Amino acid sequence: MNQVMNLPLDSATTPLESLATSFERSTSKICLRQTSLTDSLAWAHYQNENDRLYYVNDKQHTLSLYLSGGYDTHRTDVHSTFGAPGKFCLMPKGAESHWQLGQTQQFMHLYFSDDYLKQLALKVFDIDPRMLQLPELTFTDDAATEALFRHCMATSDWRNKDDHLAMEQATNTILISMLQNMGITKLLTPIKGGLSPKTATLVCDYMQANFHRQVYLAELAELAQLSEYHFCRMFKQSLAQTPQAYLLAIRIEQAKLRMRTGMKSVADIALQCGFANQSHMGRYFKKLVGISPRQYRNLATD
Repeated sequence: MNQVMNLPLDSATTPLESLATSFERSTSKICLRQTSLTDSLAWAHYQNENDRLYYVNDKQHTLSLYLSGGYDTHRTDVHSTFGAPGKFCLMPKGAESHWQLGQTQQFMHLYFSDDYLKQLALKVFDIDPRMLQLPELTFTDDAATEALFRHCMATSDWRNKDDHLAMEQATNTILISMLQNMGITKLLTPIKGGLSPKTATLVCDYMQANFHRQVYLAELAELAQLSEYHFCRMFKQSLAQTPQAYLLAIRIEQAKLRMRTGMKSVADIALQCGFANQSHMGRYFKKLVGISPRQYRNLATD
């Protein structure tokens, strides 16, 4: 029998997906500005005119808002209406589309990962992540989300790193508005597989109560009365992320909470939240939040 090493749960944490990448055949598109807030969230502001364009993003979903122009723009691969200022397009990850663009237009793209959206939906609306399905939308209206785009992002200084925390919070508000107001569909039939709701709650509550120490995969598998292999597979089916990533997210949120109080040093907070040391926390904090722990603390306590 092969011996299984009982390793700490956070020893196998895998990096999140890289920044948004897309395949666009364009001869005249100009990127006016762009910024990455975290590994899961990015923004870009474009200008284009009189172009034929093919678009697909294999890594992340894209929510696009026309800021100006677009009156002659339409899709050529399906029947569509025409664009205009205030029109949204939602292009799920992997969806392909062909476009004919008219006179000068500006638009903003919000790129966000599938895992990030599902965890946000779980946290805010208690939606089973497996049931969340993004529809492909072309030239739809949503006044509330448009106002957030224009007020929170279009007028922001993307070059100012000190504003990134506020921009991340605004982006979350935009995604929540999108889920609420754009008719985002959910599968109505129960999805087979994964942990039972009772077991998922038991395991998640256990991680929430023990984030401050090393948590072993064997502990969680025993709670769920499953083998480690089957537990990992079923946990990801239910929560749309690995146990390692779920625990890491808890630790980062707890660290952010402590930094906002300003009562402890960053090194002390790292140890209190289950990280090996300050450097260990800093590496994952910057990857997930987009800024260093010290930068976050300075912004949060100003």
